[in-house]
Amino acid sequence: MHVVSFQVPYPPNYGGAIDVYYKLRWLREQGHDILLHTYIYGTAERQPALGELCREVHYYPRQEGLLSLLSTEPYIARSRRSPLLLRDLLRDDAPILFEGLHTCHYLSHPSLKGRMKIVRTHNIEHDYYSLLSRQVRWSWRNLYYRLEATKLRRFERVLLSADIILAISEGDAVSLRSRYPEKDIRLLPCFYDDHFVCPQGGTEPYVLYQANLRVEENARVANFIQDRLAPRMPDARFILAGRDPSFLSRRANVTVVPNPSAEAMDDLLAKARVNLLLTFQPTGVKLKLLGALSKSRGHVVANEEMLRGNDLARLCVRGEASTETLPSLLARLSQSGPSVGDIERRQRVMKEKKARVSRLKPSE
Repeated sequence: MHVVSFQVPYPPNYGGAIDVYYKLRWLREQGHDILLHTYIYGTAERQPALGELCREVHYYPRQEGLLSLLSTEPYIARSRRSPLLLRDLLRDDAPILFEGLHTCHYLSHPSLKGRMKIVRTHNIEHDYYSLLSRQVRWSWRNLYYRLEATKLRRFERVLLSADIILAISEGDAVSLRSRYPEKDIRLLPCFYDDHFVCPQGGTEPYVLYQANLRVEENARVANFIQDRLAPRMPDARFILAGRDPSFLSRRANVTVVPNPSAEAMDDLLAKARVNLLLTFQPTGVKLKLLGALSKSRGHVVANEEMLRGNDLARLCVRGEASTETLPSLLARLSQSGPSVGDIERRQRVMKEKKARVSRLKPSE
C-alpha cells in the first residue's frame, strides 16, 4: 500500500511523526509492502532507517513560499502538491493512506477515482489553527493562523472523496461523523513506542516537561513553567526537554535539554519523580501523555485540557495550570514516587489498550 506522510517520520521524536512511524512498523508486521511518500523541507533529511520498513521511499520537495501561502487552498496542503507524487501513486492500483489533511491535495483528483483511499486525520485542523490564533498577539502569525483555519474548514470537505476516514480520537470521530454522516468513519487509536519500564527502580526529585518545543502551544507551557511556576518553587528542580526549543534557561532551578536522543528522553521519563503534562489547547491526541504513562516510574500530573477526550484520568493526578494550587501539589508529589503496585496497574491498563490495536486486521 502507498502511505503519504506529511513529514519524514524518522526520527519519531514528536507527536505526528511518532504516530506515522509506529503505524508503519505495525503495517509491516501485518504483512504489508509499504511504498512511502514524504517531504523534505527545513532540517528534514533522507532517512535510511525507513528503508528497513518500506519497500520504497520517495522524497519530494515541499513547495514553500508566497505562491502557496496566497492560494485559496490551505498552506499545509497546497505546499505539499507535487506532480511527481501523483505520477508515483498512479504506477499501480494499491490502496493509498493519506496521513493528515496536509497530504490530501490529490485526494479528489480525477486520476485517482476508483482507488481505495484512506485518510488518517491527526486533528480537527480548523479547530487547531483557530485555537493557535488565540494564543498569539496580533501579528502576521496570528493572521496566518486565522486565515489557515478558514481555509481548512472549507478544504475539509475533500474528505468526501475518501473511502475510509480513520479518526485518531473518539472526540474527533464524533465531530467528523456529525459533518459527514454518509462516510465510513472509524476510530483508530494512535500508535506510539509503548515499551514499558520495569516498575522496580528509583526516581529522582525533578519535575519533567517534555514536548516538541517548536510548537507554539508547547513553548507557551514551557514559558509558564519557567516564568511563573519555577520562581514559586525555588527548591524544586525542573527539566524542560524536547525538540528545537527557541529559549534558554532563565532560572537557576530550570534545565533546558534540547533535542535529546530517544534513549536520553526515555531515561528522563523513567526517572522523573513527576511528569508534568499541561496544555492550554484541548485538541488532538497528546502522545506525550501516552508515553509518560508507559515509560515513567513517577507520578503523571495532567490538567483537564490534557485529559479531555480520553479515558486516562484514572491513571493520572489532576493538576491545573494555576500558580495558586500547582506548587503545593508538585511539592507533595516530589517527596516520593508512586508505589510499585500503582505503576503496575497503570501499565496493565496501557497494555490492554495496546492489545486492542494489535487485534486489528489489515483489512480493518
